[in-house]
Amino acid sequence: MRDTPAPLPPAPPVTFSEGEVRLIVMGLMLALFLSSLDQTIVATALSTIAGDLGGWSLMPWVVSAYLIASTVTTPIYGRLSDLYGRRPVLLASISLFALGAVCSALAPSMGALVAARALQGLGGGGLRAISLAVVGDILPPRERGRVQGYLSATFATANIGGPVLGGLFVEYLSWQWIFWINLPLGAAAFAATYFQLRRLPRPNKRPRIDWLGALLILLSCTPVLIGITLVQRAGHWAAPEAWGCFALGAVFLVWLIAQERVAPQPMLPLHLFGNGIFRMAIAVTGLASMVMMSLTVLVPLHYQMVGGLSAKDAGLRMIAMTLGSVTGSFLAGQAVTRTGRYRYLTLIGSSTATVMCLAIAWAGLGHSLALDTGATLLLGLAFGCQFSPITVTIQNAVDPRDGGIAVACMMFFRLMGGAFGVAILSALLLGRLPEHGAAADPAAAARAFSLVFLAAAGFAALCLVAALRLREIPLRGRD
Repeated sequence: MRDTPAPLPPAPPVTFSEGEVRLIVMGLMLALFLSSLDQTIVATALSTIAGDLGGWSLMPWVVSAYLIASTVTTPIYGRLSDLYGRRPVLLASISLFALGAVCSALAPSMGALVAARALQGLGGGGLRAISLAVVGDILPPRERGRVQGYLSATFATANIGGPVLGGLFVEYLSWQWIFWINLPLGAAAFAATYFQLRRLPRPNKRPRIDWLGALLILLSCTPVLIGITLVQRAGHWAAPEAWGCFALGAVFLVWLIAQERVAPQPMLPLHLFGNGIFRMAIAVTGLASMVMMSLTVLVPLHYQMVGGLSAKDAGLRMIAMTLGSVTGSFLAGQAVTRTGRYRYLTLIGSSTATVMCLAIAWAGLGHSLALDTGATLLLGLAFGCQFSPITVTIQNAVDPRDGGIAVACMMFFRLMGGAFGVAILSALLLGRLPEHGAAADPAAAARAFSLVFLAAAGFAALCLVAALRLREIPLRGRD
């Protein structure tokens, strides 16, 4: 039987002034902006890139390579930051991200660009995971809620501005500037991290890294995400190569669980999943992400295929959902800080999302600007109420020494939930659409979208059930 070393002693608490907190949060927002921007800025330039480099068949993987690499490495970065400290791991993530950006800008072929995007994604996973974990190091749970609004605004700004910025670079400069822009932003994030996070505590004991566990995380998650990508490309769940990927991922997942049960310092501590609050919070964020990410993709299609709107008008009507999400996150964060309570916010968010999905399934979208704005604004507010309190909930429920991996797991399941949600509802939609799309039979298309929104309401209702089972404990303060 292997000797299990004593747990790492907790680092002495460090108190940061209000001015220091503001500077640190600004640096974290910049890091989050980098990782989020690169998910969207490439979309409007894909056809131009494929025209210059060739390899049209590889074009979808320019986006998928980044998403897969950044997702599967998220829990690994979270655990490494617990063992080595946030600052060195975040600096390494920024450096890796910048290196991937340089390789992407200089890529001579589409294959090389896909590989460079995967390298960039390896850094992007750390930017997301560690930035959220740092908030847990500088503020007690009771005071973290107010920061979530700023972080949510960063995500929304990157999502809205990414396609616009990418289109401007392609039109007035060149597609390579999509990647060159990351260098000055990365340098600023590196400088902010280097100087502002020097006082963060670091573990006092030399860690024993579970490298086999890290490898098994990659080997179990990567095939699943590739399988999801293949399902989305095929438009149905009958693709044998996708199920082969799922089976391969399941085999490595069993191996991962067996490894983490015996590892002295596991890369993925299984005791976290014995925490009921952690389990329910993960369920809430995963199911909420299934709904949000699916509707972010499918609502613009609904506007165009059923409502007859142009792509530009459909994009403009999505602003209400984005603003609602930012506003909901900010208000929910302020409410958590003021009241010290979080469970009622997840109940409000999940119940509102369920009702609005049912309403849209019945009435549809694209017929009235006022109704569309009101419905999608309420959906956005619901998502904000679900996501903003969950980070604080998880950090408050786990041992501070597991803060990094706990938040990274939350982000990982949020990303995986979104990927599964988009794949499930997209396949459901494509399976019910007429052979020639909405142009052949708009009424049939409307019925197909109605079924999709009913399915989304089902996922939102499951999220409500998880929120009802979420236990509330007092949020820790500075004492």
